[in-house]
Amino acid sequence: MLIIRKDELPFDYNVKERLDYILNQARRDARFINGNVISIDRTNLHYVEPHKLFIGKHLFLFFNYSMDIYYQTLTNKIEIKELNIYDKDLVPVSNDS
Repeated sequence: MLIIRKDELPFDYNVKERLDYILNQARRDARFINGNVISIDRTNLHYVEPHKLFIGKHLFLFFNYSMDIYYQTLTNKIEIKELNIYDKDLVPVSNDS
């Protein structure tokens, strides 16, 4: 029987503090979601799911101990220090229904 385990991966608080600081300077609200370590029992297969940062409708992905952040997919890499410049171009999501 195939057993898949999903264990929550805690944030590296140095990376999270940097992101919080950038978001506070840009006066943007955001939502953080912890990543996971997904593994298959009795194998050596593991996948590290990145942490997620939602700024409005925009999704950013990041990993612990990395100074890079990814926009939408893992192919669009941005350095964390450039996020404040990138963040100015984001359009807030309106709550119109």
